[in-house]
This record gives sequence, structure tokens and C-alpha cells, in this order.
Amino acid sequence: MANIKMKYLPFENITYRTKLDSNEVLKRISEKVEPKRPFRITEIFWENIHKPYKGIVKGKTFNITRMIQYRNSFRPQIKGNVENDINGTKVNIKMRLHPIVLTFMIIWFSGVGIGFLVTLYILLSNKSFEPMTLIPFGMLIFGYTLVTGGFKYESIKSKKYFNELFESEIEE
Repeated sequence: MANIKMKYLPFENITYRTKLDSNEVLKRISEKVEPKRPFRITEIFWENIHKPYKGIVKGKTFNITRMIQYRNSFRPQIKGNVENDINGTKVNIKMRLHPIVLTFMIIWFSGVGIGFLVTLYILLSNKSFEPMTLIPFGMLIFGYTLVTGGFKYESIKSKKYFNELFESEIEE
């Protein structure tokens, strides 16, 4: 049931099971991650970029973001940890929106939601339909599609990439 709900939200929890040793998994992740820097001149021109992710790998945990050549404020922030398991290694990954983006979108959805409820109240109390009353509803649909679509577009790419990198299976 929780999986169904998460499917339609910009959050994902994924567990990969692999036969690789935990040190090998961490080595593979580290090889694919550039250190996070406040400003990169190479990101402007996309020269010398050879690694697909930027962030931090520390101990058995990592906090990374996929490097892309375009703007997508809704791309996932990926946090993971690597655990030894009886049959190999388990990699637990959580994909979330950036906290600033999440905060902004909560405020935005709250404002539009209140506007929608006020419009709905006016619509029901007047018992007459005006096409303009659909604007807040359209804004809610547009906002949801924008956030979820931008997030899922990137998360699908990362899930596939990690599946191949870890030579793993995704645990349901």
C-alpha cells in the first residue's frame, strides 16, 4: 500500500540487493561522484565533466545529486547507505526534493489550495458556474504535474543507473 502512494509523489525509497561486497559498492559509487563545490565553471561549458553525480560519499553513506546539462529544480537529492547482508550487500536509497524546493512548493500549494477552496465555496453558494473558477484547480493540476514529472523523470534515470552500477535487483 505504501508503494502505491509513493508512486504518485516526489519521494522514493528504494532498496537494491547485490552480490557485490559492500566495499566494492562504495568504490563504484565513489568513482561516479564528483565533490560538491559551490560554483563550477565546468558546469557552464560542460567540459571536463566525466562523472554523472556530485556530492559526498562518507563511510557507508552518500548524499548525491545527478549532474545534468539543463535546469530541473525538482531533481532528486539522493541519500543512501550501504549495509552488509547475508547474501551480499543491501543499498538503501531515499530520493527527495531539495528542502528549499519542498518548502517553496508547500507554500505555493497551500496558497493555491486556499484559493481553490474559496472559489469552490463561492461556486457552491452562488449555484452558478463561471469558467474562471476552474483556474485554481488548473493551477493545482499544473503544479502537481510539474513537480512530480520533473522529479520522476530524473529518478527513473538514477534508479536504472544504480541498478546497472550495483549489478543488483530492486527489492519490493
